[in-house]
Amino acid sequence: MKREVVQDFLNLPGIAGVALIDGRSRPYFFGVDQSLNFQQKEALAQGIQQVVETTPADFEFFEFQFTGHQVYIYKLNHGVILLVLTGSSLVYPAYLQAVEQLKVELQEDIANTIATFRLLAGNITLSNQNYWKQRPEPNASTDSQTSSSAAKSEPSPKTQSQNGTPDPSLSSKGNKPQVNSPIRLASTPLPAHPTDQVNLKELLLALNHLSHFTTQYLGTTVVNNYWKSSRPTVEWLNNFQIDRSAQISFSAPSGVSESITVNQHQYIQQWVLAFIERCARVIRDFPLIIRQSALDDEQKRLLLADKA
Repeated sequence: MKREVVQDFLNLPGIAGVALIDGRSRPYFFGVDQSLNFQQKEALAQGIQQVVETTPADFEFFEFQFTGHQVYIYKLNHGVILLVLTGSSLVYPAYLQAVEQLKVELQEDIANTIATFRLLAGNITLSNQNYWKQRPEPNASTDSQTSSSAAKSEPSPKTQSQNGTPDPSLSSKGNKPQVNSPIRLASTPLPAHPTDQVNLKELLLALNHLSHFTTQYLGTTVVNNYWKSSRPTVEWLNNFQIDRSAQISFSAPSGVSESITVNQHQYIQQWVLAFIERCARVIRDFPLIIRQSALDDEQKRLLLADKA
């Protein structure tokens, strides 16, 4: 396969970039640098990993939204995955014809295709390693069920098996994202800091900062869904509303000018913890990203029980 084949495909309207994933190295991204930064590429790679691990082995393609782009992934020969990142100017009928031709070209010599993408991306293969090797989990059966549920909750997914029959275990395009059952509060309370006064208005600003930061990785639809599905079953927390843009507001008559109690602060911190853990199912290093890149010291005090 020649580089010109990929370059011609990238020149089509609405194509923001492509990537090839062989499972033995980091994804070979090409043409996406103007659309995604390094952290977003890492997050996307981990999201694809979850999709591949939780969809049927005979899937043909899958699509989802990521940072305002529509992402299509296709399974090629020998377990190789093709990713296409598209924008709003995509002409879908022309795209379908072009991507089918590209798939044919890529699969004529899959080893040469991988070598070409490796050269284009400048990546190094990890010898005798699996980039997608699953980490050992303490409860495999529970985590397997969780991963499957997480895959179902992604926005507007569409899978199709190789025989052309849509897989009923995954949501079809147009279905609303599934919302997991609300979690219940842990019996062990989080550490309290009664001397720290927390103003509800400042807390809302911190929550929305975290929410907006997360949409850069997962998109507004997923973030909206994750806030709702991770909210503990506490009546006071129902005063917090999450709109379609993942903006959080407080609807109680008392307003946002008052300070909240220690218990209410703990409820918020448990909600934030559950939200971050939910995001970490898709972005493995998300808790570390939040601590190192998203929040300042005051925001950590407001949102995180463990501010270390």
